[in-house]
Amino acid sequence: MLTRQKIKGHIIMLSFFSIFSVTSCQNDASTKNESSAENKEVTAQKTTLKDVNFDCSMIMGNDKMLYLKYNNAAVGMGAVLSCTPIEAKDFKNRNIPVAALAACSVESAQGNTVYYAIKDGDAIYIFKENANSKIYNQHLIVPLI
Repeated sequence: MLTRQKIKGHIIMLSFFSIFSVTSCQNDASTKNESSAENKEVTAQKTTLKDVNFDCSMIMGNDKMLYLKYNNAAVGMGAVLSCTPIEAKDFKNRNIPVAALAACSVESAQGNTVYYAIKDGDAIYIFKENANSKIYNQHLIVPLI
């Protein structure tokens, strides 16, 4: 038989359980919001580019390797004999878009060529000049996410 004392005890226990459940749900929601904000910040850092340049100072075996470096990361383009950066003021003369992040002239076993990199959305597009026609073709896409 249930007495008033037992019913009050059950009501009090139910109340404590309800309060505990509500506060734990609120903590989960705030944790999700914090992790969502952290994910957005990491994504923003990946898509913001710093220190974009072509570099051929690294040697692999007997060959120098051409790399596109950005945000403390690097993407290899292949073996080269030498590379020379192209200044932004010379982009127009070399038929390189002024929006290019970096460009370089490369001497390789296949001949001389020019590379340039452009950011479009969440990727870097690297273009390579066709030495015979002086027309640039898409060479590589580097996703930033």
